[in-house]
Amino acid sequence: MEDAPRNKRRRTDTEAQSEPEPAEIPLTRSTEYWFDDGNIILQVEFTQFRLVKSILSMHSSVFRDMFSLPLPADEPTVENCVVVVLRGDTVQDWALFLGVMFPKSHSTELPDVELLVAMLRLSKKYDFALFREGCVRRLKQEFPSTLQEFDVVSGGWTFINVDAGRNEDSFFSLISVAREIDLSSVLPALYYTILGNMGSKRMPKVGAIPYISTTDRLACLRGYPTVLQLQATTTLTWLDVKSTPRHIPSQNCIHPRRCAAAVEKIYLGVSSPYLPVTWPLSKWNSDWDDEMCSHCETKAKEIYEAGRETCWEQLPAVFGLLNWTELKALDFE
Repeated sequence: MEDAPRNKRRRTDTEAQSEPEPAEIPLTRSTEYWFDDGNIILQVEFTQFRLVKSILSMHSSVFRDMFSLPLPADEPTVENCVVVVLRGDTVQDWALFLGVMFPKSHSTELPDVELLVAMLRLSKKYDFALFREGCVRRLKQEFPSTLQEFDVVSGGWTFINVDAGRNEDSFFSLISVAREIDLSSVLPALYYTILGNMGSKRMPKVGAIPYISTTDRLACLRGYPTVLQLQATTTLTWLDVKSTPRHIPSQNCIHPRRCAAAVEKIYLGVSSPYLPVTWPLSKWNSDWDDEMCSHCETKAKEIYEAGRETCWEQLPAVFGLLNWTELKALDFE
């Protein structure tokens, strides 16, 4: 027999009155961006920034339009400055953004990922056009939409500063902000680079890719075997010993036996069911040059480079995306 349900005792009025109210978080003033000659206060979360209207209006059409509107007579003020509450923003993003708008010194260093993400997010939301253009250009240079541009940056981070050991977090942050600001053309190169930096000896599990949406997570996971399949039918077809006729040895081969043995040796060195030694967009491995005669080397390179072009054109489809032309047309610019 089940126990009868216990009756809940109702709280008395005295008990209800004695319970403490939730503590309110006090507002704080920014120590760095509270200008004495400021005439507008931006409140982000529980932090207030006292800034200058004319500076904000010069860079942002959103603020320019906002400040052109007449203010209600009962608008709250602090030290005779109107307070504008910016909902949905973070103090960290605004502190980073204002550090660029009001620099304390001239810097030629590359921006780190946190700064770039903050700049992209706020410059899109408030139409800081000049800041947005520079950040978008930098992100597109790092993750381009042409193979020629990709070859420039494929050796590592070139236009963004990333601390050693923070590759994965950086990739995921950039994917999230690219989705947020509708910058679709950078996604294929981003996904592909993530796969090449996984560092796993087997296809990673879904849980191994944190911080991004399920859509982006699945795109990476589904793209992994597809990339390997694409590689077999593009850049590495010259290694196919079962093709008729065989690509290598070539028709003009000087040393057929040596070149045939070289193909088998290279094939065994690059083939792997889980982690490829070379990726389909990798540049030609110069170590292969010494394995074959000059005629076979030339033929193999032609097939390899043509395969890279084909692979690049098909890269968006690998991750379930539209083609390059359509992706670029979707960019918010």
